[in-house]
Amino acid sequence: MESDKLTESVKFLLKSVRQLSDRFIESSGNVSRSFVSVEKDVADIAYRLERLETELLNGRDRELVETDVIRRPTELPVVPDKKDRIIPALNLPLEGILEVYRNTPILLQPFSRPCSVSGRTLSGEITEIELEVFAQGTTWIIETLDAEWLLVPKPGMLERQSQIESLSRFFDVKSKSSLPGEIELLEPGRAIAVESGRRWYLKDKGSIGTHADPLQISIEQRIRRLEEKLQP
Repeated sequence: MESDKLTESVKFLLKSVRQLSDRFIESSGNVSRSFVSVEKDVADIAYRLERLETELLNGRDRELVETDVIRRPTELPVVPDKKDRIIPALNLPLEGILEVYRNTPILLQPFSRPCSVSGRTLSGEITEIELEVFAQGTTWIIETLDAEWLLVPKPGMLERQSQIESLSRFFDVKSKSSLPGEIELLEPGRAIAVESGRRWYLKDKGSIGTHADPLQISIEQRIRRLEEKLQP
């Protein structure tokens, strides 16, 4: 009799364990499905936010581009996940950007936003040197790899001392020649985005020089780069 009771008890316990196990498996599956569902929802929201941000930025950049009647199509590599932007990010290392600027700076135009010192900095409202998009700005700001923002002077001739003084907020002027002179980019400046594509704080100044004879500086640069390549 006692053995029968023990057998029944074991059977009952086994049945209970089996039921508990089945419930656990079912519950675990439901939880897993819930996590997958939440993960999909989060990914969908993140994608929508990214698209919304791109559309907002494109709307602003479209207005900026429309004021530039000679803006050219992109001929340099674009960061793949930012190719849908009106002004895309440039997929080139620093040395490549310097090389393009020194030889054919107009190729950087499709990747650039002209900017100038903000009114908040000029009025003394803030101590930081803040830059903001300005269609007639004398400085270009370019988004590159790893979302880094580089400052380069708008290429061309400097004809007035006031132009050099304006650029000196963002660049140390290493060498000067009599005006008019052409800008020589030695090192780009760097900025930190405050409002992506619209406002930035200056992080590091760049450096520039000027040269009175554009043809001569071009020859010197080519010779210097050729010598560097020939060095073992």
